[in-house]
Amino acid sequence: MPFLRYAPRMLGLTLLMMAVLVSGCGFTPRGQNLGLPFKSIVVEGNQGTAAEVLQVLRNKPGLTIANRKVDAAVVLTILSQQVDRTVVAFSGAGRPREIQLRMRVAYRINDGFGVELSGAQEITQFRDLSINEAEFLAIGSAEAFMVEDMQRDIAQQLVRRLRAIRPPG
Repeated sequence: MPFLRYAPRMLGLTLLMMAVLVSGCGFTPRGQNLGLPFKSIVVEGNQGTAAEVLQVLRNKPGLTIANRKVDAAVVLTILSQQVDRTVVAFSGAGRPREIQLRMRVAYRINDGFGVELSGAQEITQFRDLSINEAEFLAIGSAEAFMVEDMQRDIAQQLVRRLRAIRPPG
């Protein structure tokens, strides 16, 4: 069993080689560098999506979340957020069997002085929720979880769209 004697050394050497290879390729942990083309932002809106965007942007190096529009290079305004619930299918007893949740978020991107960088646009997310008759009481919490998940997805999409904005100057 001479292999067992050298196993810890081989494992350590393998981990060291992987660390050197990963650091040499420019790898950075996900979410550390957003690659935003501006240094300051204001996020306006009292909807949950605005809070999710602020959560994503908070504590990012090189980005300041300003309190006033004139202090910011970019102003993201969440105009509206709407969640619709539609029953897609019914059971034989006439109870809902499948629900479709749809979230629409309208937004606009301006610079700090009100010059439009991106006109009013809308992002839509869909989720399907199957209802089991035995778990009918848990549907409320499952629906709330899906709404939060849609908010997180839309917040990530908004950050990706912010990367594409080119503020003047």
